[in-house]
Amino acid sequence: MKRLFTALAAIMLVALLHAQSLRLPQFFADGMVLQRNTLVPVWGWAQAGTSVTVDINGNKVKTTAATNGEWTAKLPKMKAGGPFTLTITAGTETKTIHDVLIGDVFLCSGQSNMELPIRRCMDAVKDRVVDYTNTQVRYVKIPQQFNYVRPNDDMRTLGWTSITPENCKEMGAVCYFLGRYLQEAEQVPIGIINSSVGGTRVECWMDRATLSQFPEYTNELSKRKYFQENWVDSVRRAEMRIGNEWERTNVLKDTVMNRWRQPDYSFAAWDSINIFKNWAFDPDAKAQGDSQTPNRMMSSRNIYGSYYFYHTFNLPDGFAGQPALLRLGAMKDADSVFVNGTFVGNTTYEYPPRNYNVPANLLRAGKNEIMVHLIAQSGRPNFTSGKTYQLEVGDLEVPLTSGWVMKRGSAMSAKPGSTYFVDTPTGLYNAMIAPLRQYAFRGAVWYQGESNTGNPKLYAPLLEAMVKNWRTQFGHEFPIVIVQLAGYMSQHQEPLQQSGWCDIRLAQLQAARELTKAGIATAVDVGEWNDIHPQKKHILGKRIALQLRRLVYGRKNLVAEGPLPLSAQLKDGKVIVKFSRQTGKIRQSNALTSFSLAGADGKYVWAKAHTVNNYTVAVTVPQGMTPTSLRYAYDDYPVLSLYNTDGIPSGTFQCEVIKKK
Repeated sequence: MKRLFTALAAIMLVALLHAQSLRLPQFFADGMVLQRNTLVPVWGWAQAGTSVTVDINGNKVKTTAATNGEWTAKLPKMKAGGPFTLTITAGTETKTIHDVLIGDVFLCSGQSNMELPIRRCMDAVKDRVVDYTNTQVRYVKIPQQFNYVRPNDDMRTLGWTSITPENCKEMGAVCYFLGRYLQEAEQVPIGIINSSVGGTRVECWMDRATLSQFPEYTNELSKRKYFQENWVDSVRRAEMRIGNEWERTNVLKDTVMNRWRQPDYSFAAWDSINIFKNWAFDPDAKAQGDSQTPNRMMSSRNIYGSYYFYHTFNLPDGFAGQPALLRLGAMKDADSVFVNGTFVGNTTYEYPPRNYNVPANLLRAGKNEIMVHLIAQSGRPNFTSGKTYQLEVGDLEVPLTSGWVMKRGSAMSAKPGSTYFVDTPTGLYNAMIAPLRQYAFRGAVWYQGESNTGNPKLYAPLLEAMVKNWRTQFGHEFPIVIVQLAGYMSQHQEPLQQSGWCDIRLAQLQAARELTKAGIATAVDVGEWNDIHPQKKHILGKRIALQLRRLVYGRKNLVAEGPLPLSAQLKDGKVIVKFSRQTGKIRQSNALTSFSLAGADGKYVWAKAHTVNNYTVAVTVPQGMTPTSLRYAYDDYPVLSLYNTDGIPSGTFQCEVIKKK
């Protein structure tokens, strides 16, 4: 009993000490940026009733911790400057935050293209970042976290950093470039809060009250995961057991694993393949026709499991022993790569580029070997065509697009799926937006939509509701820039009649027009047909910065986007499309492409178009049609032709055609 009493006393003492401890939100940290020219909320926790003083650069504000320990103080309006020291004192405790700048803070959110770090874009941006330093730009990444049950008080952060060649590799590329372009143009410190998570839908980023306005989510929000604290852990444990069993079985069935390392192993019986063709096959399927080659066996029941790909190349004497870079494009799903039997790298999912460093003294004169062990888990496994496949050593480039042989290691059915917990409505808002409370910032950028292509009709109202939700939380109608999705996937010879990808672009444009203080920044022309994560983020960052300069800094004469249509009117066999003067003069052309028209039947056909003057385009109506709708660049990976004289293109748009009265 005495021991129990002692233990309980110790627990109570720890709890009491914790209650007395001064605590700040984790994103209040060294290197942070506070918003200029507005009242700046600073908050935290301390013992109830404690007097709290917040002090920066001679500006002192006092408050008192409430009965629950929470306190909030609002610093007065301050001009841009710094670095300063922010000091918070509660009773005998003091927290000091160093290197604080006063400037303009921007919230960046969305999914993977907002998260995508500079290191993933190096082929496109290396020359722009390797020698660039700007300590007036500060960046903080909020790592993924979620809560379905209630909003969190605080959240984990990765710490504030400034732009240096060493720091930049893990910075979100869009954030990096919009931050530096803004800072260079406006000459004030810039803070970027990147709160984004790959593969997530817009409904994850709004609160329960907002989402409850949509009847489509009534059933979803009634599920037990929104009320049961341990739901996630219970699901994770069950799914982990199933996933581990799949992986264990895959290893047990693998007839190639480690055997290929044996000195006397022969690759003579392996199949010669084109890595960019359909080499995945089901060994239990019946071959079609007389051929027994794997490409003829296309049942998808057992195309998963292990695949091994082997390639040899000869290296001249002068390059032996040198370090090298091995580029193997991209693959689906997970790979481990070996050079001359030595492991050089692995990637666990399909999207990242496979760029692996080959250490010195591994390559030898004459014959060298590459082995790729690919684990296929779901969907058809593949090597992405159109990417770079080569070994770079010194000034020598060894092509690796052909000459591969393959052997199945194991045949499996698809790996059972697992719950992507962050992609659940309200979860990211509760954990990655709500904890910011009323943190003062100047504007926001939203780059998301890829995960909502399955239901594009609902996207615009959801996005508009989310922005209003955020504006209510943060207490002001901040400007927002919405990124229009990049070109991706196929380019079509005939007009697409319907595309979720294109409809999301239209919904993004609609939201930007419906919302106040909102603008669009198109990424359509900087996409890559074979990569959902295009690398030219420097171009997109500059376009976003232009929009922010117009919306936030009042640069009204600045052309910040491509030509935006105002109206489309039928006149004398042509549809006359008038464009906003705010989006700049149109680059003149007698042969504009990617315009299509639809009549009463709703079927779109290509239509010839040309510029009439600086702000007008004429689209020729096909014979026999009475057009009702016009589209431009309505293709997953469109060919763009409509630009302003500043070089910014129009993105995807659609207009109702009005008959002239």
